[in-house]
Amino acid sequence: MYKVFFNGSAIQIEPKMKKSLNDNISELFDGCTYDTVCQIVDKIEKCSSSLNFLIVNSRDEDVWSQFKKCFNEIPAAGGLVLNTFGQLLFIKRLGRWDLPKGKIEENEWPAKAAVREVEEECGLHRPEIIKPLESTYHIYRSPFLPADNNLVLKETKWFLMRYSENHPLNPQLEENIEEARWFDRNELNEVFSNTYQSLRF
Repeated sequence: MYKVFFNGSAIQIEPKMKKSLNDNISELFDGCTYDTVCQIVDKIEKCSSSLNFLIVNSRDEDVWSQFKKCFNEIPAAGGLVLNTFGQLLFIKRLGRWDLPKGKIEENEWPAKAAVREVEEECGLHRPEIIKPLESTYHIYRSPFLPADNNLVLKETKWFLMRYSENHPLNPQLEENIEEARWFDRNELNEVFSNTYQSLRF
């Protein structure tokens, strides 16, 4: 199963319909074509409320591969960082709390990219990777691509990291990062009230 976020709405891709999804789905699609994706994108962009779409595969086709072909794909990587006090690291970018992440450079391993992004965006030095986490997916329109082909599907590969040193945080201001901050677990409601749906994992 894949779950892709776009403008506060979600697109789920499943091998078959599950009864547990019945009450949460705005519309169901059997199989995936370019027209299907265009319909979903159009409905999300025209609606001010959150929608949930389900694409199922009852035709023995690789729906996820078909879905991805409708977008420009950009790979990214980032880190969920824990310090020795059990606090979690978040950044505030453009007014919203987020996790440090960024585009994977050509010929760069995702784990190396994740560490580099944490170092650059927060000023940390060599955070240690503990284990990989599940990827997240989101769609956005890129201002750097032609208007008729500017939909981007970004997969972010996440890694759980540990940071044992006590260096002060240094947000990367040139990347529009206003603040980098450690949060106790009991403070996470402040983050979740002003973050992205895809990061509530």
